[in-house]
Amino acid sequence: MGHINQFNQLAAKYDTPKNRYMAKRAADAIRNLLDESHKKTAIDFGCGTGLVGLDLLEDFESMLFVDASTKMIEQVEKKLADRDTKKATVLCLDIEKDAQLPYKVDTIILSLVLHHIPDSHRLLSKLYDTLNEGGQLLIIEMEKQEKDSNHHEHGIDRSVLATTLSGLGYQHIQSDIFYDAKKESNGQEASRFVLSARKNLN
Repeated sequence: MGHINQFNQLAAKYDTPKNRYMAKRAADAIRNLLDESHKKTAIDFGCGTGLVGLDLLEDFESMLFVDASTKMIEQVEKKLADRDTKKATVLCLDIEKDAQLPYKVDTIILSLVLHHIPDSHRLLSKLYDTLNEGGQLLIIEMEKQEKDSNHHEHGIDRSVLATTLSGLGYQHIQSDIFYDAKKESNGQEASRFVLSARKNLN
């Protein structure tokens, strides 16, 4: 995952009140789309400090927290130690270096990860292979915005993402805005959406 050093530096101070609030909103949005019949095991991929996955931990029998940043993983380990839970494990893994996730799961959570990945198509294909039959990929991302004064584009185009996922074999793709930036921040930041996609769901 790109910018690993940057994330290592951010880890200790990442859990700001705003980030905690947005993680809670993201977890609630994911919970609303969770399939009750396919949610025993989960991976929080690109978990950061674990804010979203930890909020959802009790919804699963087990969860693996994965991140390429050692410092982010250390933050998750501290939180898990405080909880004294046996339901979660951690793994420091840079999947962009041809690494594979260790086992298949029912649910993969991908919160604010895709916009950091240069080759998101390859990542989404690997995650498809990691899902059990009928498994569910749940993505939290920022809506694509207009180019800023420096001609940078921010966020993810939902329709392009859905087309990419469909081409990889994902089915039953649905998405929804759960944070409307125009209404909630006067357009000062990006809106956020949740997207659900399934593997071989007939």
